[in-house]
Amino acid sequence: MIFLEQAYFECVIPEKNRKAFYYVVAGRDLFSYVLIRKWGRIGSRGHPGMKKRYLSKSDMFGDYNRVVKKRLKHEYRQRDAKLFA
Repeated sequence: MIFLEQAYFECVIPEKNRKAFYYVVAGRDLFSYVLIRKWGRIGSRGHPGMKKRYLSKSDMFGDYNRVVKKRLKHEYRQRDAKLFA
């Protein structure tokens, strides 16, 4: 798979006992465009994730941008994605 865009987020709120991560990758494989999402508690392997295929690049990036905005709205902070990949 060829990575076109990726983002890694963390949300740490000690008062709520919240230590979560969220990783999203937009890419292309042999057959289509793909958006992969993975999330979980920091320090764990996390949820197996979700993969969604798209016929067009614009549809994939539309969902990618929607996911990024939603994570920021939910108090996540963007970190270096290279640490996760």
